[in-house]
Amino acid sequence: MSFLEYQKQSPEFLNNYLKYKRYIDFSAQTSIDETFFDLRTLFRYIKLYLYDKTRLTTISKEEFKDIEITDVTIEDLEKMSQIDLQNYLFFLDSTLENINKTRNRKLASMKRLYEYLETNNLIKVNPTQWMDSATVEERQPKHLDLKESKQLLANVINSDCRYKIRNYAIICVFLNCSLRLSELVGINLTDLKIDNSEQSLKVTGKGNKQRIIYLNSAVCEAINAYLEVRPKLDKSNKDYNALFLSSREKRISKRSVQNIIKLKLIELLDAEGKESEKYHTHTLRHSSATLLYNEADADIFVLKRILGHESLAATQVYTHVSDKKLRELMLNFNILDRKE
Repeated sequence: MSFLEYQKQSPEFLNNYLKYKRYIDFSAQTSIDETFFDLRTLFRYIKLYLYDKTRLTTISKEEFKDIEITDVTIEDLEKMSQIDLQNYLFFLDSTLENINKTRNRKLASMKRLYEYLETNNLIKVNPTQWMDSATVEERQPKHLDLKESKQLLANVINSDCRYKIRNYAIICVFLNCSLRLSELVGINLTDLKIDNSEQSLKVTGKGNKQRIIYLNSAVCEAINAYLEVRPKLDKSNKDYNALFLSSREKRISKRSVQNIIKLKLIELLDAEGKESEKYHTHTLRHSSATLLYNEADADIFVLKRILGHESLAATQVYTHVSDKKLRELMLNFNILDRKE
């Protein structure tokens, strides 16, 4: 649900901040929604900390969710010291059982809000200025290998599902184009160019930044096959331009795509004895990027452009070299064969 649907449950200054981030700063809708949920947690804690402190050690997760935040003020935020906010991070760990990565994200959301309030002279002192993030163990993202990716596609197209052609096209685009979920559901018919002169897709990513993805023959065939069975909508339908449609002839939702992919991942990975609960829709983006690097020898700078990353650091997580590639590299390297 969008943060706009929670406006009546939020203080006005929080609504203004989120609107600023969305419409002036052009942050992605999903990022703003996540920021709202992070700050709602902070505001609930501040209200508890300032006005009902005795409950801090006894409140349950469910009771904490019932705390309303409409009456939280900027003055309340200003009353919180750095130590108070460090205690909030401890509360996230001990009571809400947030992992380090989640706590770091909530800390980042909190710091950005305080910076905004300070910049706009709404508070005198920013207590988050010297607060540091927790150390997070770096993990390589879960991904499918080449064989598993091919099997996933085969399972989809060979199923009895009424929408298998659409679902095959969706997964084919994910695995070949390295898209985010929001980018895929946002594709419009007018974003596609599939003709003799060019085969490309215009993608709108985070911050409404656009990039061009070039389509291989497999993706073009999958999309063309889907277009033959895709319902033809009248222009009076607000979703007439959406590429992927639901059974109700509306733009397919992120939740629907997640459900489709989760079911197919469970079918694929359970058969291999893998823990399917650790794989999700974003796994397909990870898989595509990893295969581009390991199998197609994509340069990291090219990979960065394909993925739509702002920084190279975000792309480097995908550059874990496969055992196969490492073995081939070492077997084919002989220092005695090198010319001086």
